[in-house]
Amino acid sequence: MIGDIASITGLSRDTLRFYEKKGILTARKKSNGYRYFTEDDLYLLVRILFSKKLNLGLDAIEDLMVSAPLDGEHKNALSRQMEAEIKAIRFHQQTLSRLISIKKIYEELEERRDCFSLRSFPPCRILYRMDSAVDGLKQWFSLSQKYSGLDMVYVYDCYQYQSGFSLQDAQLTYECSQLLIYEDVVQCMEPEYDFFGCEILEESAPCICTVADGPEAKPSLSVIGAMRQWAAKQGLVASPEVFVTSNFAGVSDKGYSYYQEIYIPVISS
Repeated sequence: MIGDIASITGLSRDTLRFYEKKGILTARKKSNGYRYFTEDDLYLLVRILFSKKLNLGLDAIEDLMVSAPLDGEHKNALSRQMEAEIKAIRFHQQTLSRLISIKKIYEELEERRDCFSLRSFPPCRILYRMDSAVDGLKQWFSLSQKYSGLDMVYVYDCYQYQSGFSLQDAQLTYECSQLLIYEDVVQCMEPEYDFFGCEILEESAPCICTVADGPEAKPSLSVIGAMRQWAAKQGLVASPEVFVTSNFAGVSDKGYSYYQEIYIPVISS
């Protein structure tokens, strides 16, 4: 009886009736009108439940019900499902890598915000150099849409600092934008992209580093000036080069806000 089958298989009566409606199961009728199932139906349900554990949809299971396990279509269906599962695993691995990376960024932003320190620029690969910040952003969108994993590419804007007699006379001139991907991201996400010909930065000279927030992606002269003054007090000479990436942008009632990760290379000590 349907209640017996439900008890044996753990399937609900509604599910069994749905299988009947789909034509997968066929109930027989006794002379008294009661519907019943046979031992053959139990074997069929074993195959159905096992197929569901393969993450096959019911339509695919229906198709497999009419094919022998060793025929070509059955093997092809399993191969297609294997490819789908590999793709799903890769997607979830990349999603997990993104979450781990973003969590690490949050922690570093909090730790380094408004603090000056010396650290090397992260090992990375430079994918492109663009002549404008807008072109850099356009290229980011293009890469992130074409290649899985390249949404983790960073856009670094490069500036040249020119000092003056006072802070008001100083200038920060935009030079170019670089699209780069950190080496640890490449290793954990394995993006489907040919990195042949990309410049690899394995190690760099120490940089003065900080995290600042501001109303635009370009850092303020006051922050850059303070970084250079801090370096001088440590007996360091800062390069005129300034590298900035705006990790996050947001909008509030006060307007736009950016978290800027800023690096200034040290040229001598």
